Amino acid sequence: MSPDILSVAVRAVSFVALLQGAGIAIFVALFRLSLGSAASEIRRLGIWSAVAALPLLLSQVVLEAARMAGEFAGVLDWSLERLVLTSAAGAAFDARVAGVVLLLAGLAGSGRIAQVTGCGGSLLAAGSFALMGHTSVHPHRWLLAPALITHVLIAAFWLGAIPALYLAAVREAADVAGRLIEGFSRVAVWIVPLLAVVGGVMAFALIPRLAVLEQAYGWLLLAKITGFTLLMGLAAANRWRLGPAVALGTRRAFERSLAAEYVLIVGVLAATATMTSLYSPEPQ
Repeated sequence: MSPDILSVAVRAVSFVALLQGAGIAIFVALFRLSLGSAASEIRRLGIWSAVAALPLLLSQVVLEAARMAGEFAGVLDWSLERLVLTSAAGAAFDARVAGVVLLLAGLAGSGRIAQVTGCGGSLLAAGSFALMGHTSVHPHRWLLAPALITHVLIAAFWLGAIPALYLAAVREAADVAGRLIEGFSRVAVWIVPLLAVVGGVMAFALIPRLAVLEQAYGWLLLAKITGFTLLMGLAAANRWRLGPAVALGTRRAFERSLAAEYVLIVGVLAATATMTSLYSPEPQ
């Protein structure tokens, strides 16, 4: 296995852990009044997600030196490691670790200050993505940076909401779970289309010509768009049919739909990790 392949794998898993923890913090802050007996379990999942993100983020930074050296021996080269830590990747790592600390503090508490702290951690984690990569050096960074941060925040909220809703559907009484799902749907119906809008803005700005779609970067982008389209279909089914059925005691179909959504989002994040690690949108 090459350093590139291992780095992409670690990067993808770190995205899932970090964004799931961030999304659960946002979910808890928004729906704290609707959470019943599943609240503690949802918070605990968020905490474990944030904890899991720490070693993954550290491994990601360490592997950057191996990628620079072209071999795993690079992880032992302190000059390369120091170069990584003082680069944009190092700044993003610092922001993400600080975000995780705030997430842990926020999710461990239950008051208003704790919720604000957790959301601050989510914002810091999302903001870290604008510190490196194609958007950080683009001439239109003033537009792309806020678009990217918005994109990541919404994706995190969606990812974190899936296991939270699943736990609610399994643990709560039908009427309690139904009200929570309805509340989430009222929010999601507005922010999910926004995810497509900001994603479209970034794609339009980053892709200089359609020929990019014939390259690996373009193929992965098309795979992400396909995954998002499927996600929209599942979200619509949950909003209008499967979600309301939970309040009537029919949960299995909704739970299966959530599982499918989770797999699709993880796939989209894996494609994102591959795109941002190995390829460039610039024409070759």
